Formats: sequence, structure tokens, C-alpha cells
Amino acid sequence: MSSSRVGVLHRHPHHPHPGPCPSHLCPSGRHPRRARLRLALAALVVALPVAACSGGSGSPSGGAGAGTPRDGGALVVGAEADPTCLDPQQTGQLSAVDITRSMVDTLTDQDPKTGRIVPWLAKSFKASTDGRSFTFTLRDGVTFSDGKPVDSRSVKLTFDNLIKQPANGAPAYLRGYTGTTVTSPTELTVKFSAPNAQFLQATSGIGLGILSPATFDRPAADRCRGEFIGSGPFVLDHYTANQEVVLKKRKDYRWPSSLASGKGAARLDSVKFVFIPEAGARTGALSSGQIQVAKSVQPTDQSQFDGNGFRLLSKPAPGLVPPLSLNHSGILADQKVRQALLQGIDRKQLVDTVFSPLYKPATGVLSSTTPLYTDQSDRLRYDPDGSRKLLDSAGWTPGKDGVRVKDGKRLTLNWLIPAPMPPVNEYVQQQLREIGVDVQLKAVAPAAYVEQQQKGAFDITAVAVTRADPDVLRNIFYSKGANLWHLPPSDLDTYLEQQASATNEKDRQEAVTKAVDWILDHADTVPLYEGALVHGVADSVGGLDLDASTRLDLHDAWLR
Repeated sequence: MSSSRVGVLHRHPHHPHPGPCPSHLCPSGRHPRRARLRLALAALVVALPVAACSGGSGSPSGGAGAGTPRDGGALVVGAEADPTCLDPQQTGQLSAVDITRSMVDTLTDQDPKTGRIVPWLAKSFKASTDGRSFTFTLRDGVTFSDGKPVDSRSVKLTFDNLIKQPANGAPAYLRGYTGTTVTSPTELTVKFSAPNAQFLQATSGIGLGILSPATFDRPAADRCRGEFIGSGPFVLDHYTANQEVVLKKRKDYRWPSSLASGKGAARLDSVKFVFIPEAGARTGALSSGQIQVAKSVQPTDQSQFDGNGFRLLSKPAPGLVPPLSLNHSGILADQKVRQALLQGIDRKQLVDTVFSPLYKPATGVLSSTTPLYTDQSDRLRYDPDGSRKLLDSAGWTPGKDGVRVKDGKRLTLNWLIPAPMPPVNEYVQQQLREIGVDVQLKAVAPAAYVEQQQKGAFDITAVAVTRADPDVLRNIFYSKGANLWHLPPSDLDTYLEQQASATNEKDRQEAVTKAVDWILDHADTVPLYEGALVHGVADSVGGLDLDASTRLDLHDAWLR
């Protein structure tokens, strides 16, 4: 089985969360299952396989190579927002995953440099020749933070409970799951009804992280507040809504990933995530020494942290590039209008004007760091005259103020945005106004965003998914899945199913290529740019890195 890389679900860089994947709502209240569904759909932070990503500016471990790692200290991280839900089975958004990755271990890990799947809780693993079953042999002596053993039964219970969740995000990785057979306390086989090309890579992602059996006795809302039990190097100290999450070191931890430099417990005594939604406030806190890490530094602020006692920790984001996500009902049910939007974006000008050199124009639906990526630049050429002709043929004629009109109705599209609104959105708005499209930017609180997105109360949103595997397409464009965009059933569904069940790379590449070609031929989305995850880090922090799916890896981090 070929190796690829893992990713996460983000808000894409239209938004301060790498890739404005919208939202951070968590199940609570009287309808936890419905809330979980809304969360999974809106947050789409998923870990999927990709080709190995290269690092961005700054050294991976952070200037960090100098000096001898030392134990102790409290790291403070400025995070973009309260994720509201921390349970890895209920959310995959990056703001949550950066916290919970250090609380929950996975069967495997993925090498950021090669994309290879390597041992973690499983010391060995193998796939059957037909791709329908996967056998894992677990390490001995591993325990959850409640003292219970990480054994085959706990893996089975984790997967059995995961498939009870709405079939979005991580549960989608278990598509066709028929059960887990426990052969011994340390050996198990996970079985599927059809070949599952992406499953092994998915086992390196937090969504398939292994949880203690006691977790599943807790209500979903409580699990969102951090009442779940993992086997990671840190445990939850406390979670104060809209303020902070504090993790403390687990002193008896002895089973890090095979990729880890340290082979025992974490070096830091604690890690505090303070929620600072305003990007300028985060960078100000980093500059003044109130925090040591500022997540999601905006392009306009990045240069001030590239030296002078700081560095940038960055990585290109694999998976679905930041797009305009189009609701295929209402005005955008007309393919000609969607195609006009696709051709009406000057991607190079957008990147040159709004972003830093760490970003580049989209050349396809998938980022170029995603395995089985296909260059679709020819379909993304800027052609405003072509856009105008398409709108003319669709019956939309220029009005007095330049906005097009049809049957007395203006060509107005409502863009639903989770606040705060990133500057790039206004630039996209200006470009589309040049072809006669009136885009109304509607920034709302994350909770309202989730509700309105679920109801379909939008023409445009912007959802990117970071994962190192082309199966990320199925999370977004499969009409039999969440289908927030109201896509009609089509041959695209067949291509997405074929890539998921392919048993060799040639067949999978063919299915992925057909899928991405279909998506752009039908203008089902409007790719904008290839994003990068960029954090500002003080030079007082050593050993901090990003894993293959762009999550913070805190195990080897230390303070000078």
C-alpha cells in the first residue's frame, strides 16, 4: 500500500485558521447528535493522506536546533478561538486538533518528510492484498491516563463508537466498516466490506485516535468539554470557555511515536492555549512576550517574526485548497453562473496583493502537495471577458450601476463567513464586482455560521480541508454524504467511490483525475489559492514542529 500524508480540517486562510474552514461549534444542549452533525460539516478539519509536504520558512524545530533540550516550563500558545468542542470523534477543526493531538495517541503516525506511515501504538501493521482488512499488533505496556490498558478491545470500542457518529469527518474514514476482530490483547484486524485505500493513512490522524472505554459512558456534550480519556503525553487540567485550555504533562508517558526525538515523557510541564480571536492581538501578545507561540499569523504580520528573536513555523497545507464553496441551489444552480465565477478570479493578482510568498495561486481543486494531485491550471485561467459572455448567455445583463440584472432581480450572492472576516474576502468581492456580480459579505458569530450553513442560508461559503490524501474530495463533493452544497447525484459520486476503493495507485490516480476534472468542468467550486499554515514562534521555544497534517507536535517541545 502506497504511503501518503495526513492532513487536518481547517478554515482556509481567507480566515485566520489555516484555510477558512468555518466553524467551531460543539454539541451541547438538547440535540447533541444534531449539533455534532453541524460541527462536523462546518469544521471539516480532517486528517487525510497526502504527498509529503515540505516545510516553509524557518527551521522545523525552531531555531531550535541550538541548545540542549531541557525539562520543565509552561508554554503559552495564542490560539485563534475557542473550538467549543475538543472530542476528536466529534470535531476535526484545527483549533481543536492542535489541543487534543497531545492528549490522544493513534495507531500509526505519518512522516512529514516522506509521507510514509510508521508505528505508534501499533508496533506493526499490514493490509490484506484485497485492501479489505488491516491487522495491527499493539505495543505492550501502554495505558490510558485512567490507568486502563491500551489493548485490542479499546481499539475495537473506539472504532465501533466512531461509526455511530454522523458520517462526516473521521467516521467517513471507516466507510464500509464491518467490525474489528480481536485475536489477542495485542492483535486485532479491522475489516471493511470493500477495499479502503485511505484507511491506513487515516489511522495516523486524530479522528481515529484511540480512547479509553470509559470515554463512551460520557454524554456527547461532556466529551466536547474535554471529558474523554486518551493515552497521550498530556492530560487536560482545565477548559474555561472563551478563555483558555491548560494541558499538564503526564509523567509516566513512555510510548511516543516512532518519529519522536524523545522516547519518554514530554519535556514541558504544561501548555496553555489562550483564545485570542483578533489576529493583531495575537501578534501583539507574541511581540510583548505574553505568549511564546502565535497561531495563524496573517501575511501582513509575518515579516516581523522572521528573525529578531522569533521565527516562522510554516508548512504548505495539503488537501482541498481554499475555495469559494458554492450552494447549487438558487442562482448558483445555473452552471453558467458558476463558470463565470470560476473564470472571474485573477488568482495571481489575489495572492500577490493579499498574501506573502508562502502562498501561491491555486492550480487545481487539490493543493500541489496532495498525493495524486493533477495540474488543472488550464481550467483556472483568468478570463473576465469569458465570464461576461457566460453571464450574458445566462440572461444576466448589465444594470445601471454595473451589477447584472435578470427579470428585475440583481445578481447578488450572499457570502456566509465565520467572524472575524479576513481581508482577502473583500478582494475577492472586488474582483467579482468587475464582472457584474454583487457579493454581499456576511460575517456572523461561529455559532450562527454553523446554523445558517446547515440550513443552506447562503450562496457562497469557503471551506478548505487539510489532509494528505485525495479522499478529502469525498468529504466535500459526495452527494451521498453531508452535501452542504446541494450537489445533484452524478458520475462524480462514482469517481469518488472508485478512488476510495481502488486497490492500486494507477486505478486510484485515474479515478481522482476524473473527479477533479468533473468538479472544474461543472464549476462545482472555485479554487482560489494554495494556503500555508504559518505560526509565529519565539526563539525561547525549542523542538516545536508541525506534523504531517499541520498539527502542533508538542511532545518534543521545550523552553530555553
